[in-house]
Amino acid sequence: MKILVLTLSFGSGHVSAARAVARELTQQAANAEVRVVDALEESGRLFRACYVWPYWAMVRYAPSLWDRLFRARVRDSHQHTAPAWALRWGCSRLFKGIAEFNPEVIIATEVAACELATMARRQSLTNARIISVITDHEAEPIWIQPEVEIYVVADELVAAQLRFWGAPPERIAVCGIPTDAAFGERYSSAATRARYGLDDRATVVLLMGGGMGPARMDQVAARLCESDERMQVVAITGHNARMRRKLESLGVARSSLSVLGWVDDVPALMQTASLLVTKPGGLTLAEAALSELPVVMFDAIPGPERRNAERVAAAGGGLVANGPDEAVIATLSLLRDEHKRKRMSASAQRFSRPHAATDIARLVLPDFSSAGKTVRRTTA
Repeated sequence: MKILVLTLSFGSGHVSAARAVARELTQQAANAEVRVVDALEESGRLFRACYVWPYWAMVRYAPSLWDRLFRARVRDSHQHTAPAWALRWGCSRLFKGIAEFNPEVIIATEVAACELATMARRQSLTNARIISVITDHEAEPIWIQPEVEIYVVADELVAAQLRFWGAPPERIAVCGIPTDAAFGERYSSAATRARYGLDDRATVVLLMGGGMGPARMDQVAARLCESDERMQVVAITGHNARMRRKLESLGVARSSLSVLGWVDDVPALMQTASLLVTKPGGLTLAEAALSELPVVMFDAIPGPERRNAERVAAAGGGLVANGPDEAVIATLSLLRDEHKRKRMSASAQRFSRPHAATDIARLVLPDFSSAGKTVRRTTA
């Protein structure tokens, strides 16, 4: 069985979700050939410049403009993220690769990936089943394509959105957001502190801003380190080299700040931390919930990230802050209130969906042999 997990690297969350699904499929079906493909890596440089960088420029420098554009896409029920001719031209190498690989299933973990998969079907490049995995707590009408066999969603609210836009209820499955199996393991806090040289007695605050930003992590880190609270701030910048340089310039004079780039042991760090301060990407919040980690959410990108923050706050697992100043105030307040953090941890645990990747594998594999839980489909 050939399975293509298709994504686009707008930040790290979509790619991480794709890899989590691929790993679960490989575990459950040893004979399957599973490939993870980032459509942006397969596209030409000019296409990326025209398709990707305007988005990053808007969310970084003109978020209100992106907010208006996203709202218009939803309000006017747009069916494309870009003209079909532009996607055919810019992703011609991807389409050729799909035809050559000839998968039986394409799993799309980003909205444009769903769009590209359905285009490949319409061009008769593949007859693959298409399964869309929505990795936020909000969708948009572009996800609704007649070629999609199953829509995997984070919760019932997303399912309701899809039904409103015309998705058949029997094609929607509420599984949660897929996370790496490593978040289901337990790690030694002492060993993690020793590995990163963290103070054994200081409270650990984990600071994240997504794989590429544009969260103002440096402002939060500086103000936290200026407080009288005894803490160790661990900032993970991912692939955001610009933010890493900013934070490292702060850390020279602040022993309470540790700056990391891309790390593979986020599960261990989340289990060691008492609090996470982050931009509210869907995957990051799902990982935090699995780690029973309270969250302060700030600098949400307009659209799905704002809805992500609202959902976690409504579930009692986190607080929404309007900018760095509020994020610091909320963080210090929670650090001084252990009982509230414990309540938030319990709420996060109830909110978590630890079996999301396994449930998706059940939908993909025709002969899934794992013990007997049925994936729940929605009804109208």
